[in-house]
Amino acid sequence: MYIDSNSGQSSGGHSALLLGDRVYHLQYSFEDQIFHIVRENWNDFRFQYGVIENRNIEFYKWNLSPSAKQTLRQKWNELYLVQETHIQNQRILEEDWELNEPQKKENEFRNTRIGFGYFTNIKDPNSPIPKQFHFKKEELKKIKSQLDQLKSDIIDKTSGHTSETIVLPDTSSPLRLVSTIQTSTNQMIQWERKFFIRMFLQNPVLLYEQAFVTLEGKEFSLTNEEILIWKGYQSKLIKELKSCILSNECQDWEELTLLLRVLYLQKSIDRKLIVFPKKNFTGFSYLEFTELPIAVINTKQNEYATLFMEKRKDFLSGYHPLQFYNWETFLSHYQSFMDGKTYTEGIEFNLVGNNPYPIDTDKTQYKKSELKVAESQNQAEIYTNKIRQLYSYNLVFQNCTNELFYYLNLMFPDGKIGGETFWDPLSNSIFGLNFIPSIAAKKLGSDNYTKEIKLYPSYRNLKRNNLKDWEEKYIIERFVPTSKIYRSNPMDHSFLFFTEESIWSRPILGFANIVYGLGYTGIGIIKSPIDKGRNFSEGTETIFYSLPELFFFNIRKGHFPLIAAEEIPKEYYHNESQ
Repeated sequence: MYIDSNSGQSSGGHSALLLGDRVYHLQYSFEDQIFHIVRENWNDFRFQYGVIENRNIEFYKWNLSPSAKQTLRQKWNELYLVQETHIQNQRILEEDWELNEPQKKENEFRNTRIGFGYFTNIKDPNSPIPKQFHFKKEELKKIKSQLDQLKSDIIDKTSGHTSETIVLPDTSSPLRLVSTIQTSTNQMIQWERKFFIRMFLQNPVLLYEQAFVTLEGKEFSLTNEEILIWKGYQSKLIKELKSCILSNECQDWEELTLLLRVLYLQKSIDRKLIVFPKKNFTGFSYLEFTELPIAVINTKQNEYATLFMEKRKDFLSGYHPLQFYNWETFLSHYQSFMDGKTYTEGIEFNLVGNNPYPIDTDKTQYKKSELKVAESQNQAEIYTNKIRQLYSYNLVFQNCTNELFYYLNLMFPDGKIGGETFWDPLSNSIFGLNFIPSIAAKKLGSDNYTKEIKLYPSYRNLKRNNLKDWEEKYIIERFVPTSKIYRSNPMDHSFLFFTEESIWSRPILGFANIVYGLGYTGIGIIKSPIDKGRNFSEGTETIFYSLPELFFFNIRKGHFPLIAAEEIPKEYYHNESQ
């Protein structure tokens, strides 16, 4: 896919690969300095790029057999998972170093863990949990044996009776599968979570109410029929968690996830309302959050209420881990909207809190020597530098387009999947100018193996295409102050004319935009003590994105972050279904 340019970080255009219902593309994070391989849902991707960012999306379609498609998607999934494992390993090494620094205070040492933020340290004698799980005597004996072993392991680890040698994974190739690093700190965290879960099921504590979201309102209340379904789901979850506990073969996160599902379903049943656990939105994100006006927030609230009906129906259709994943993913969408955070997928319940069942260990012995801490720091820094080199970014040499080709050529050097040729490989070398998305797209358009080219117009173009009146379409809608489709928003600087529609009038309208930008900048200088330079900055952006228009190039398309669902034309969904 070639995605048109727009102002902001997308001024050079963008490239991506669509496989099934998933989009694979690359985005650089200035925070961790890693060029991330992003995998996301096509519907979310199209809405972000085609509506909010108002960019045309051009498809260059290859004809592939089902087996070749499966292989292509599998290879990209492996590529994505290798990078995710590298990033996870980096965090584990940094955590090991940070938690064992000599300057850490005693009460900061080992008191908080991810996942414990949903619980207090106050006992809950009225909890239904012990009765719901109802362990038999022989099962309780097995759990006690597990607790004794976990406690012994944790004490041994804190007393320094165990040693470790961490071998850093191979970072020579993004295709090389790697395993997750296991440090003593990471191992102890897993043991502590398992210890906590087994203790909680027998002697539960109160839940931390602020860590759960209760959706108030008639539209979020549960019917008697739904409560029966919720109870049925809860019984299955309890059975799965009991099996995990007694076999002791599940990961700590699997057990904690099952427990939290049991608990938030119980809260929903008790209150007859939808309740779900909060999530911290941490880690890499390339989407900017836009503050919404009150009127837009109210509209979005109504839209979410409608979406709730659909997602709720799906969740009630039958018990399956995927149903829970989709339900929790949607709920995290909703929480991100309420909290003003960037949405992330997944079911990772990640609030940090105190362990309600601390194990009495000699913490002073566990603190590593300065030499050991320095070694941990050195390993973390070495590994971080290696994966930054492996996933590095450069505007020309390693950008979203030529890196896409680099990975394709690395996986399929001759452009073949098995004996099936799907494209004439494009080089990621700068000499072919393939780092420029529009040039790469033009070459793909003339490729013998490109079977179809299809355009998904941007939101504004879809709306304009529906206009019958020539004056409205080509004059009124091109002038920002008179446009009925476009309205100013926090993502855009101020400008006068859209210049996307016509090449020949572009320099004239671009010059008008520059003059307007100069005036806006001048006013911004005067107002800078009041608005802290905001108008001045917007004026310089107006000039910057108008300059290419003098030379017949258009970058700026405007953004549409504030539209309601009813404003999206039906043609958008028609294209979506093709």
